[in-house]
Amino acid sequence: MSIDFKSLSEEAARLLSELIKVDTTNPPGNELPAAEIVAEALRDFGFEPIVVESEENRGNVITRIEGRGEGPSLLLLSHLDVVPADPKKWSFNPFSGEIRDGYVHGRGAIDCKGLVAVEVMVMRLLAERDVAPKGDIIFAATADEEKGGSKGVGWLLENRSELVKADYVINEGGGVPIKVGDRLIYTVQVAEKGVFWLKLKFLGKPAHASVPWLGDNAIIKMSEAVKKIAEYKAPVFLTSTVKKLLEIFGKALGRTVISELLTNPYFLDLALDLLSKEGFETIAQILKAMVRDTMAPTMVKGGIKENVIAPECTLTIDCRLLPGHTKDDLLKTLKEILTGIDFEVETITESVGTESPIDTPLYEIIEGTIVEEVPNSYVAPFMSTGGTDSRYFRVLTNSVCYGFWPKSPESTMGKIVPLIHGIDERISINDLEFAIRTLYRVVDRFMYD
Repeated sequence: MSIDFKSLSEEAARLLSELIKVDTTNPPGNELPAAEIVAEALRDFGFEPIVVESEENRGNVITRIEGRGEGPSLLLLSHLDVVPADPKKWSFNPFSGEIRDGYVHGRGAIDCKGLVAVEVMVMRLLAERDVAPKGDIIFAATADEEKGGSKGVGWLLENRSELVKADYVINEGGGVPIKVGDRLIYTVQVAEKGVFWLKLKFLGKPAHASVPWLGDNAIIKMSEAVKKIAEYKAPVFLTSTVKKLLEIFGKALGRTVISELLTNPYFLDLALDLLSKEGFETIAQILKAMVRDTMAPTMVKGGIKENVIAPECTLTIDCRLLPGHTKDDLLKTLKEILTGIDFEVETITESVGTESPIDTPLYEIIEGTIVEEVPNSYVAPFMSTGGTDSRYFRVLTNSVCYGFWPKSPESTMGKIVPLIHGIDERISINDLEFAIRTLYRVVDRFMYD
């Protein structure tokens, strides 16, 4: 069957444009209108999708192709909500969805409405086949990923798991190539760090600010804590996923000394510093966060009046832990770092790090397909430093989850990563074509061959 992937990419661009025009900034999300647009597109291709609201206006759209019951089920997952965008900082309207110069412009183009459009087109192609797949193929575009997923995937697995539960999941989080010399390393997200948001409360004693020594300033306590947290660097720990990535990176680099340093925990930071100086700054910084637990102060709130010594101050920190590391480990480390400073801890959100195996038929097919599409490239497992909805499936259903939102060879990590949650987000129609073609071939080989 001859497939016109160029026409499909143009159709995907138009669908993506319409989705971007629907402001699904989370909070509050308001994904229902976007879910209805996707549902209508699926109906045009012969599907009977359902739209499920976890609460008012929080829409999730789901459909499936029934399989023969002779193989595993596969979920194509994406999300409809986006992070905020300040129009004053952008060179175009973040919610214009404008298509020009070969790009679709707007918030969500990469994260993650572009993947929604790509997976809709893949489902269209699969529906046109004469034979049923070996197992069910499910499509789900969900709400609330950007705020933790409790109104999206989390809610669906708790309340309507029969709609989305699958043996394998393909989601966002990988597929972006890393350029190393004249070679490309395509990433497949097989793991992600745990997310722990903590609020630290520091207590003091109020007094008139004109005589500050009569009081006990909570803001000063907080500032001392911030300094200690900022200065702390957790020890290097190489998970199997990251060790494999570093081995492949070193192989592609072809520099014996640096390659050996990359897999040595004692000299890894030195190797990454050398890579930063040689033009690999973005990936070097990402790798630094992949090999250790991190704590980042993100919000401060304190004081009650301009002329009163602050009796209370709170500090919010975003902590990301490697798979296998626990909240108890985090709290123990935090107390050691802040020795001598009294504080109380409130947990805002928590989810453990997760990891999927790579010795599976789906990973092998992804690897083979990429090498066919981009000769002389490598494929490597990748651990996301942020969180995705894949963690729900890994923990609650033991699904094998891979982040694979493939980009064309020109759209390397150094170009794509700054646009995710960044300014002037956009994606090329060429990327959409590459993603549709590659993802379709992966699903075709996994579910039909």
